Amino acid sequence: MSFHLERRTLYTVLYNYMAHYGHLINDAEQLRLALNDTEALIDFSLYQEDVAIDVDAANRISRVGLAWLDYAKSHPDHPDGYADTAQAALENTSTP
Repeated sequence: MSFHLERRTLYTVLYNYMAHYGHLINDAEQLRLALNDTEALIDFSLYQEDVAIDVDAANRISRVGLAWLDYAKSHPDHPDGYADTAQAALENTSTP
């Protein structure tokens, strides 16, 4: 019997946090408010994702999420097009 645990990263926290609050296009303002609330982001990460993050990580997630919202606003026909960029930004440990 083998167990496969989902790999959790700052990107998966961002992705799941945004999914929790809504759709990139239809709920953009709700998502913007949620992404600016770093305390809620830290709580979500710990209690929903089982990932302890600090304020710096929450700020990083917030910045990338807000950039994703800006991308989605500019590209409403393909709002998920920023996913690879967001993932690279959050999983590259040398990026502040």
